Amino acid sequence: MNTPKRYNPILVTLHWLTLIVMFGAGLLSEAGGDSPINFHMIFGVILLVIMIVRLITRFTTARPAPLDAGNAFFNKVGELTHIGLYGIAFFILGMGGLIAYNRNLFAYMMDSTAQVSRAGFVGAIHHLGWLLAMALIFLHVGAALYHQFILKDNILSRMWYGK
Repeated sequence: MNTPKRYNPILVTLHWLTLIVMFGAGLLSEAGGDSPINFHMIFGVILLVIMIVRLITRFTTARPAPLDAGNAFFNKVGELTHIGLYGIAFFILGMGGLIAYNRNLFAYMMDSTAQVSRAGFVGAIHHLGWLLAMALIFLHVGAALYHQFILKDNILSRMWYGK
């Protein structure tokens, strides 16, 4: 079996869509006015669907071989960062679902007279997960830039469209 030089175009699309929707959810976290069902929640549900499809696509399509950073420690950090990005995304989404459940938002969607409570401790954990995700994203972007401009291994072409 030939190892591709690029990721599958579906996975590329899902990668960049994840970024757009995730940052959209963060930017819109306070949008929505008086309604507890806001754009942040809607984006969270969309992101959950994207992440599930992305995970399935990741394991059912051929992927390029891992790049060598020239250092075993950095190679391991890269591997753990990618696992961490998936893990923290699902953790944040799970905490968001728990917040929706605890706040009675599912009942609110069915009957707008239902009472809604605050996010509380689970909301703080959800936010802490977001902070960890931002740290991992900065590490991920920094490593990609290091590969692209210092090691000059053209890593960015792997997560873009083309032949």
